[in-house]
Amino acid sequence: MSANALIVVDVQQNMFVGPWPVADATELGLRVESAIADARQHGDVIVHVQNDGPAGDIDEPFSPGWELLFPAADGEIVVRKTVQNTFESNPELATQLKARGVDHLVIVGVQSEMCLQATALGALEAGFRVTVPRALHGTYNEWDLNGAEPGTGRSADQISDEVQAGLEAAGVQYGAVGH
Repeated sequence: MSANALIVVDVQQNMFVGPWPVADATELGLRVESAIADARQHGDVIVHVQNDGPAGDIDEPFSPGWELLFPAADGEIVVRKTVQNTFESNPELATQLKARGVDHLVIVGVQSEMCLQATALGALEAGFRVTVPRALHGTYNEWDLNGAEPGTGRSADQISDEVQAGLEAAGVQYGAVGH
């Protein structure tokens, strides 16, 4: 029997609310929330990933910014990580998912060019079929990161599109979450 799992990468308070949200945070958050609801309705395994930032950082463990934007429901898996690739921080995760019959991962979240990309590539390396729906990952505009004038550098959409193309070239599937 094969099963799907939804991996929700770094969808934490600090990335969606407060002083420094990712580009189009509200819309992205609503789409991720809908994907979580869909996965729950279909009985998919759901894994919430929390990035553990260093002491004093906005995502320092147990700080308000570190908290999940959408709390895990009973029975859902929550893992923490200190490196970009969730599977590197949690080497037992692949075995745990495969023990549940999971062979296909849908990976959503932030940041496209960092933890989402590294986790998708780590999932491929672990032997999973991987789908990364383009509408379900995002990042920052370059100008928001470096304090430059808006429009200086790549937009969040350009960065995410480049990541998507690279992931597809590596063997990641694209498209909607759908069942």
